[in-house]
Amino acid sequence: MDVSYGEFLGLMCACIWAVNGLIMRTQLPKVPIALMNAVRCGSASVFCWMLLPFGLPLSDLAEVSLQEWAYLFGSVMIPVGIGDTLYLAAIKEFGLSRTLALVGTHPLSTLFFEWILLREPISPNFVLGCCLVVAGVVFLSRKSRRAVSGLEEIPSRLAPGVALSLSAALTWGLGAVLLKPALVHLSPIQANSVRLPFVTTLLYLSHRFQGRKIPRERVEPKSLLLIAFVGILGMGVGSLLFLTAIGLIGPAKAATLASVSPVLGMLLAAVFLKEAIGLQLLAGVALCLGGVWLVL
Repeated sequence: MDVSYGEFLGLMCACIWAVNGLIMRTQLPKVPIALMNAVRCGSASVFCWMLLPFGLPLSDLAEVSLQEWAYLFGSVMIPVGIGDTLYLAAIKEFGLSRTLALVGTHPLSTLFFEWILLREPISPNFVLGCCLVVAGVVFLSRKSRRAVSGLEEIPSRLAPGVALSLSAALTWGLGAVLLKPALVHLSPIQANSVRLPFVTTLLYLSHRFQGRKIPRERVEPKSLLLIAFVGILGMGVGSLLFLTAIGLIGPAKAATLASVSPVLGMLLAAVFLKEAIGLQLLAGVALCLGGVWLVL
């Protein structure tokens, strides 16, 4: 089985995001989520700005059309501004594990929007591979129900939770597809140098707004430094790999390959956090790996 450069980058992105998630899990009790995301995006923004002189000339930005700028900002506002809000609301409605299972279908929504908007041909093997990866993510998210049982004890409302979760998956898929036409005259570094500061501003304002409603806790500088490193690793390096993969192999294949990061994350958690490995985890891994094999 030959793996192209774009497919290799998609798999490397999944590895980086798995390590990123493992480190973040150790800091979740110590840092507010909005502040954590703002610090991550901020450090990744600085990282991308530092890389700008080594990429394409900035004069090339004059070739970017207004439509391409609209695609770029849409690829931020739709999945982050709308999708993440729907995702958090879904967790509140009917719990984390059910939400993860449904939003894990976003490779299929990416495939759908790529077919509708970009008129990309779809092979049966590719569709089957996407379905297997989604099924594997569903198995892994069901496993998390025991690990985060405290979040599952909330009263659940099935219909609103399903609607919110699937809507979030649709927005994430659409955001990934919008990135491809946005990158026609932009390098991944240039795109992230615009996208990430925009996201950072939104998240920081969200943190400030929430800070008026909830008491603030002191955050250790060591935790902030670690989160900044995670931002450079995951949202800096990982995001650049993901954008490059989209340009080379398309949004649907890149999203499918990157979505196996929960598999790697579970395996890393079993090794470093001593979490148990059960039949459900093994089934999820097998489904995801089978899906990746078909996609490749």
